[in-house]
Amino acid sequence: MLSPGTSLSGRYQIIERIGAGGMAEVYKAKDTALNRYVAVKVLRSEYCSDETFVRKFRVEAQSAAGLSHPNIVSVYDVGQENDVHFIVMELVEGITLKNYIDMKGKLDIKETLNISVQIAQGLSAAHANRIIHRDIKPQNIIISRDGKVKVTDFGIARMADSTTVTTTAAGTVSYISPEQARGGYSDEKSDIYSLGITMYEMLTGRVPFDGETNVAVALMHIQGKMTPPRELEPSIPKSFEKVILKCTQKKPEWRYSSARELIADLRKVLTHPDGEYVIIPGMEDAAGSTITVSDADLARLNAADAGQPSGRRQEEPEAAPAEKASFRKLEDLSDSEPVKGKDVEEAADEEDEEVDSHMGKILMTMGIIGFVILIIVLIILGTYITGLAGSGFSLFGKHAKETGSETVLTTQEQTKASASETKPTETTEETQEKVTVPNLLGKTEADAVKLLKKKNLEYETKDGTSDKYDAGEVCEQSVEAGTSVSEHTTVILTICKGTDAFELDNVAGIGYDTAVSMLQAQGLKTKIKFISDNTVGVDEVVYTDPKAGSSVVEGDTITLYVHKDSASESVTVPNVIGKDLDDAVAEIESAGLTYNGKSSDYSDSYAEGKVMNQSLTSGKSVTKGEAMSITVSLGAKKQSSYSASISVPSPFDSSSETEGELKIEVSQGSETRTLFDDTVDADSLPSSLSDKSSSDEDGTVTAYFNGEKYDSFTVSYK
Repeated sequence: MLSPGTSLSGRYQIIERIGAGGMAEVYKAKDTALNRYVAVKVLRSEYCSDETFVRKFRVEAQSAAGLSHPNIVSVYDVGQENDVHFIVMELVEGITLKNYIDMKGKLDIKETLNISVQIAQGLSAAHANRIIHRDIKPQNIIISRDGKVKVTDFGIARMADSTTVTTTAAGTVSYISPEQARGGYSDEKSDIYSLGITMYEMLTGRVPFDGETNVAVALMHIQGKMTPPRELEPSIPKSFEKVILKCTQKKPEWRYSSARELIADLRKVLTHPDGEYVIIPGMEDAAGSTITVSDADLARLNAADAGQPSGRRQEEPEAAPAEKASFRKLEDLSDSEPVKGKDVEEAADEEDEEVDSHMGKILMTMGIIGFVILIIVLIILGTYITGLAGSGFSLFGKHAKETGSETVLTTQEQTKASASETKPTETTEETQEKVTVPNLLGKTEADAVKLLKKKNLEYETKDGTSDKYDAGEVCEQSVEAGTSVSEHTTVILTICKGTDAFELDNVAGIGYDTAVSMLQAQGLKTKIKFISDNTVGVDEVVYTDPKAGSSVVEGDTITLYVHKDSASESVTVPNVIGKDLDDAVAEIESAGLTYNGKSSDYSDSYAEGKVMNQSLTSGKSVTKGEAMSITVSLGAKKQSSYSASISVPSPFDSSSETEGELKIEVSQGSETRTLFDDTVDADSLPSSLSDKSSSDEDGTVTAYFNGEKYDSFTVSYK
């Protein structure tokens, strides 16, 4: 755990920890070189010596670094200092979509559509760069204070590749696609499936599949029937339900082919909620078709759930020669060389006889097996109902009670007997070994984690307060020490923030002027946002962010959401044009208006970062609490032209084709251009191309030959 004031690479000064996960911690820091705040993600110290974790950590940076889009958290830098591995990212002030859903229970239709479109736009940009996220879930979606939705955590993302086959099921099990759960190939449609599950949760407040173990949930994604969302929330438009059902089809080919196609239908839902424009190919029912899971897939799922490597997917065994012969087509015989001593018709007749003989043996064997199974079932049922005659001893090994001339087991005895005699082979949880949870109170976070790892237990952390324990020590654990639990159970550790931390008072129902005075007297900063909520009186606090009871320290900013009636007093709109963003927001809120976010545009009149426009006219009298947005200047638009010379390598070699389809693409930021797409021959390559651009940003050139990527490199524009 890094202490405030720690400096990384001589430029990133740590301010405070703002989050933690199983693999990394996230800190707010200041980039002293560019004078801006950033988020720094640091790999936990216990994983720094593990090459696998370090490699995964670097993959996240490499996957996201090339993505530049308003709906994706930007990655600025990646580095290592001594044993500290870190990624520097855009700092997004806001909450996760998961926390937002938990806070509201479920979201309304328009809000869900707005969030879903922004997520899909981020995915579309990633997919255009051949990046698959593979872990889309509400926990990886951040909603900023100005309402912008951003996709983050590309920790298990990878380049889209036709040869990609996962060795274990990636992604979080509640949102995992069927193909990921089976350990198979995942592509853009896997992300679309996970987004469909996320939309389902936003609208209904719950995920469609839930179970006691990860394996049970994964199996439901593979072959379970989903409850249509309208059965849980009838207010959902039919078209929106069909969008979700199309996203979550078991077969990838029945889902949306791209995020862009999904966005088009989501926008139609807003204007045509009852339209019949969503077509789901081959859909047999509202929940999609069921896929059968094989024994091999089940074994792989159990191995993944137990944290064991499942190995590569085994190839299907090659058919035996006799089986190959049984399924040859007769046309193949007519095209082959003559069979000695027989004509073609005789050969075909013998082929049919071989098929009939082979199938007859199979049917006979299956019939015998079925008959034996039937006899066994009848014997078991007969014994279960009547007991073994005159012995007073049941099939379950228990003495039975006699009623008249019959010998039966009571229901209670049957239940006990069944539970005691049945071998626990059905669920992973029952077969897992039990471990005893250690006492973690007073331990440092690092020591507590090591103890849990030794016991094969998982963990999560959250901040808390305590007068008994020092800062950085565990002051509470979710599972009491000495409790016997299954391996891989998650234990939540509450890490003490120190004696200076305290719980935030509940000021709901108090006038906001009084509430502000109370909080500021405790050394807290305050912000006001006006909303309409008749559960409290006018000018009274509805709720706060963070919520009441949260652990806070002096200097934290508390946002108070205050009820304002539509008939409230009027205020005068201030003039914020020409001001910096932070100053403009402060002036808007001080005037009693609600800041409603910003947009950006180029301007020849206003310097970069200055407000160039506002949604409400300055000097105008408006209702207190009315929303006001602003436009911030990007500065003058660059008119310069930059160019790059691109050397195109040859995909040909002496043993391959001498002609093929060549396609050359270049990506700059979020823009991708096709420079060449035509047939070429071996004599024409290597060659060079020139490209012009309005940006001096480095570009990434990708070369494809006959649809397959064969080279990728960076070029500079001057």
